Amino acid sequence: MRIFFVTNNYIPYSGGVVSSIVATSDALRSQGHEVFIITLDFLKDQQSDDPHYVIRLYCPIKFTYKKNYMAIPWRPTSSIIQLIKKYTPDIIHVHHPFFLGTSALKAARICNIPCVFTYHTLYEHYAHYVPLIPKHYTKQLIRSLVNRFCNKVDGIITPSREIKEYLINQHISCPIHIIPSPLRSLFCTTTITTRPVATDHMFKLLVVSRFVPEKNIPFIFDIFKTLPDYFILTLIGYGNDYEAMQFLAFNILHLPKNRVIFIHKPAQNDLLNYYRNADLFIFSSTTDTQGIVLAESMSQAVPVIAIDGPGQRDIIINGINGFIINNTQEAATIIIQISQDKLLHNHLRQGALKTAGHYNSNYISQKLINFYHYIINSINC
Repeated sequence: MRIFFVTNNYIPYSGGVVSSIVATSDALRSQGHEVFIITLDFLKDQQSDDPHYVIRLYCPIKFTYKKNYMAIPWRPTSSIIQLIKKYTPDIIHVHHPFFLGTSALKAARICNIPCVFTYHTLYEHYAHYVPLIPKHYTKQLIRSLVNRFCNKVDGIITPSREIKEYLINQHISCPIHIIPSPLRSLFCTTTITTRPVATDHMFKLLVVSRFVPEKNIPFIFDIFKTLPDYFILTLIGYGNDYEAMQFLAFNILHLPKNRVIFIHKPAQNDLLNYYRNADLFIFSSTTDTQGIVLAESMSQAVPVIAIDGPGQRDIIINGINGFIINNTQEAATIIIQISQDKLLHNHLRQGALKTAGHYNSNYISQKLINFYHYIINSINC
């Protein structure tokens, strides 16, 4: 098949949506499909580093907001129509319901091309990113706009059952299918990873996240404050609150700098090694629709302790590959128990690795192709 991915966010952005797009498009191409990624031209000279399948639309206006790159495209619907005429895709797959997503849907309708949408995010929870408008006004508006968009596309992909049920409760009428994001090739393994023998008897906790309010990082500090001295916490990521979280940890909470370590955006191979050397992964977001880092962690045989949320319930099975917890006291109790019970820890590691197999890129991409064919055949009928 020839597929258009249309996304507002792409490199130089990082995060779950970009990781999902990269992993999914790579998997589809490895199976012989053509995938073109249509996105915004955020930076000058960015195009020279792009592979041939990345097409950036001309954006005469570029700026930053809260350290995020922003760009306003010039006549995006017309530009996408021209690309459709040039490449004749079988289907258009949009990854956002705003900006390029709206333009791509209009172009698809004009050119009579099926259009599907991946519901990556509970958008109303991100109202604080909308500039100049008070948050309490934006939540209802965002929900209304997203629901209207969902009822115009030909099909919707959700990463979890929770989000599918949410959309059904919002009276979304088009076909909805659950397909989680696949693992990036970097994280594909088949056996328990070998670890160096620990000589310091420390138990290593890992967090990989954007440092933004909705990721709820202070919750992790509240857990760590109650843990014994043999725990080490490593926090890997980036974001507007990266420095603020360091200030909170060291200047306000006075957490020990020798046991709380911040790593800013490491190289991919270094990130893989941090996963492999961890004993437990901690996840604190309550708004993620999937949490790709959960599958990445499990692919390296690292169990997960996560606060309850929509993206956690499809992947975490209590006592098998980790635990879903509801408060800091419960989290601390379970973390200490795992650290002191090698048999339980090993059982959870085996379960985590087995779970990660369900996020194999070839398996996930085939489910996606089957959904594309279902939507195309439904329209043709």
